[in-house]
Amino acid sequence: MSKPETMSRLENEQALPTTLTALTPDLRDWFAEQGLLRAAVEGDETGAIHEVVRGPLVALGAGDDDFALAPHPDLTGYPRPLRGMSLDDYNVFIFRWLEAAVTAGDIRCARCGKIILPGDDLPDPDTWDAIFIEKELVAWMLVHFDCKRWLAKKLKGMTPFELVPCLPPSYDLSHLTLADTERPAPHDEEPI
Repeated sequence: MSKPETMSRLENEQALPTTLTALTPDLRDWFAEQGLLRAAVEGDETGAIHEVVRGPLVALGAGDDDFALAPHPDLTGYPRPLRGMSLDDYNVFIFRWLEAAVTAGDIRCARCGKIILPGDDLPDPDTWDAIFIEKELVAWMLVHFDCKRWLAKKLKGMTPFELVPCLPPSYDLSHLTLADTERPAPHDEEPI
């Protein structure tokens, strides 16, 4: 049964996984501890005022409708549990999760919308990078190197309150080892 078109904005928001109720309590609390939640105060036509809180998102493409809620590491089989993770640990988890999305062909450049290709020896136009932004919008995304310089203009003023994210795709990360959960040393810091 489809929802009637006369549904209020608040009713529509409550029907979608955009509220914190879509996050497990431990993930919501962890995001709060890391300062990654964003809040806004809204009023409705009856004069009621309420606070709306949004968690971090993951861009799966270039469109406003290509955002998903940030995934929970414990629901993916990731070998390092959320409890005890630092933000750096979670960033490594997100990178591994994004790699799985690339392998599955589920993710596009956050700027140009072209599919992100897997592989290490890609031609320059297909080379990509993972980006974490923490402004009005808190989100992780993949972007081609050539698209990076235009991304800031696209994201300027974007907030999580104008986006309707979906639930994150599920990827099995149980094949990773604890060593895979460590941030690799930059190439210039490798031992000689």
